[in-house]
Amino acid sequence: MICVDASVVAKWLFPEEHSDEALALVANSVQAGQRIVAPTPLPIEVTNIVRQRMLRDGLSLGQARRLLGQYHAFSVTISTPEELSERALALADAHNLPAVYDAHYVALAEMLECELWTSDRRLLRALGGRLPFVKWLGDYTRGEP
Repeated sequence: MICVDASVVAKWLFPEEHSDEALALVANSVQAGQRIVAPTPLPIEVTNIVRQRMLRDGLSLGQARRLLGQYHAFSVTISTPEELSERALALADAHNLPAVYDAHYVALAEMLECELWTSDRRLLRALGGRLPFVKWLGDYTRGEP
């Protein structure tokens, strides 16, 4: 099992730096039979990313809807354990994170004892390497589960 955040999912939908690694991560995880999980904020964040691309890049509503359809085609299980928000708040406080939505991804990966893959450099800087299960997408090597 792996956990992904919206920064990784965005790379599934939009060709940008580390998109190849993001697509390899999902393909290899599926091939290895690993479940991909994320907390409740993921679909909201992905929808917001698509909306921002509409505003910034001029995507039409039809194009945006197709991108959301592509997102839904990926098999990501939304998981919200009972104590997730409480743990996310504690992690945000412990690591001085300005927003708890990032901490929800960290908390979920911690609670499920799996890796969290992210390309959010701001989150990685804030954590300062103190949580080794949080992985930078740029370090992903193809063929890893």
